[in-house]
Amino acid sequence: LHEGKKQQTNLYFFTSTDIDFEHEQITADTYENDEWKRVTVPFPDVINNVGAGKRSQAERKLQRIVPFTGFHVGNKYTLPKQMIKHRKYVDLLVPFKVCTDEDSIYPFIDKNNHVVFKALRSNRGENIYFVNKKGSRFVILDQKKERIVSKDEFHQFITRTILAEKGSFIVQRYIHTRTKDDEPYHFRAHVQKDYNGEWQVTHIYPRIGSKKSKLSNIATEGRVEDFPVFLRNQFGEKQGTIFEKEILGLSINVTTHLDKIYGMGLNELGLDFAIDDTGRIWMHEANNGPQTAYHEEKRAIHFIAYAKYIAENGLMRTSQTSAFKGQFQARHSELPLADDSVETGVGMLVGRQTNDKLSITLAHTAKEKGIPFYAFTPYDVDYDLGLIRASFYEDGEWVQKVAEFPTAIIDRLKMRSSTEDILIYEELEDIPFTNEWIPDSANKSIIYEALQASEHADMVLADFQRVKRPLHVFQFIEKYGHVQFKQEDMAYEHPVFVIKRLEDDRFEMIQGTTVKRYSKNELRNFMNHRIEDKSFIVQELPTNNGTIQEVHSFLMKNSTNHWDIISNHVQTITTKQDDSVMYSELTLEEFEENQDRRKLLEQQVNSLAIRTATVLEKQFNEQLSELALVCSVDEDNKLLVLEANPNGPRNIKEMDQYAPSILAYALSLHD
Repeated sequence: LHEGKKQQTNLYFFTSTDIDFEHEQITADTYENDEWKRVTVPFPDVINNVGAGKRSQAERKLQRIVPFTGFHVGNKYTLPKQMIKHRKYVDLLVPFKVCTDEDSIYPFIDKNNHVVFKALRSNRGENIYFVNKKGSRFVILDQKKERIVSKDEFHQFITRTILAEKGSFIVQRYIHTRTKDDEPYHFRAHVQKDYNGEWQVTHIYPRIGSKKSKLSNIATEGRVEDFPVFLRNQFGEKQGTIFEKEILGLSINVTTHLDKIYGMGLNELGLDFAIDDTGRIWMHEANNGPQTAYHEEKRAIHFIAYAKYIAENGLMRTSQTSAFKGQFQARHSELPLADDSVETGVGMLVGRQTNDKLSITLAHTAKEKGIPFYAFTPYDVDYDLGLIRASFYEDGEWVQKVAEFPTAIIDRLKMRSSTEDILIYEELEDIPFTNEWIPDSANKSIIYEALQASEHADMVLADFQRVKRPLHVFQFIEKYGHVQFKQEDMAYEHPVFVIKRLEDDRFEMIQGTTVKRYSKNELRNFMNHRIEDKSFIVQELPTNNGTIQEVHSFLMKNSTNHWDIISNHVQTITTKQDDSVMYSELTLEEFEENQDRRKLLEQQVNSLAIRTATVLEKQFNEQLSELALVCSVDEDNKLLVLEANPNGPRNIKEMDQYAPSILAYALSLHD
């Protein structure tokens, strides 16, 4: 604040939740007339992001509008790992490994004998353990407490502490760096960009620990001294001067190298150097969140000056860090740029790029209708620049180009409930999706209860019950003959077990194409095993002389926000005498030859499908865009709802009808 006043700069302090993108303004705290005030102001000219950890969607979005001075790039060993990857200055690094398993730890100890374990999130000397292997025993030093442990005890230490959270510790060779008075020490160099955008050493100082400890940490009885004076006292005038020049030079050179790796997106770094008994200079770590308690006034000068330099020159720095490994980065791409008209087009989000029939059908249909269309995966989005590595279908093959975000998105990924893929939905939240249903928002029972709560008297639902114990399933079998035993989860990959009672108190169960027979105790054990950690339901399953008949309907919204039936087909399931299971897929014409009965059945199916979709939309108070409905059909063509999934069907049958409908609906969302 004091430096901001000196440099005639207004400072505002705000978080991600204080951003109003619609009006391009922030609500922030500022210091005026010796008091703090809460104000609402336009977006600032430049932002210094002092936060760490995972960037929020608001932060990623804001950095494309307002210049940022720099970006956090991970923990204290992210930068050294990049040095290893690019090889330059790698000889400076104290050898280390990330502790992922025992195989990554014991060979390292055997090779180096004396090591130190450091928690990646630690600071101030916390969670640091020095280990010295002596024969079959290990000496562990934690702060000042030393203990000698056996091989088994050391194994427990590794398992319970170091590997308690995979990848949370590194193991590093111990480098003996002590003063003449046998005190541990290292040098901290704080480097910042200045008012010309050039790197400067803001402050460099030795951090000296207690001689009773191996930690050169000033938080535990340690101290700091003047850098040149310390070097000359320890190494003499001549050698001290040489070390001073070398460490100052390395501070700038290493920082400049790392800054290039990260696309000039760094604004300050803290580097830790040490000199061993042989006079070799080592670098312990580098991080871009350095502690500056002893020189805040010096830091503030460059902090403000570099921010003004960024704002005045309109420099839009970007982070080089990917959301996850393999993420597309447009600045490194040599792909051609897509035509500007793509901005008014439709994108299709998929799990991975494939040459499947549905994708090709959508591409052909889009071309016929003059709609720009491309496919992309979560890995194809550059979150910093807001660009996509898009796949266009041209002359019979998929061709990649760099494109702007689309107007609307057809979501074939449908993974809104996945923690791995949630980032893609956050990033693209301002773009309408054809399906915004969150699979985890409801299970089968909740869906069924919503249908039961409808005022439609003719909403007929197959009877069901949550399974708390196998008795519930046996009661349903006794009552209905055939039942389905299935998980509450709406995911398609979960198996459905069809069970019926045989003679002599035995039971037949169909799972996929397999038929098995169980005694009552065997079936009880089978069910007990499954309901231990998963929620299941049991549901009646009408049949026609033992044959299971299901009508599968798919309906979706059209461009006028009304429901259209995309496809209806019948699936029959029959158990043959050789215990094989035969699945048949029939059109309504093939299933019901009588034209009048077929027409009536089709009317009933369509009416039930639209009523079901309407009821669910009302009950959940959420706009649905598609629905997969499964109904049983008995010998009298009576329908009972078995499944209703707002996430749509697993497979699209009528692609030629689906493609124009989904494209029209997608474009209508933008309108």
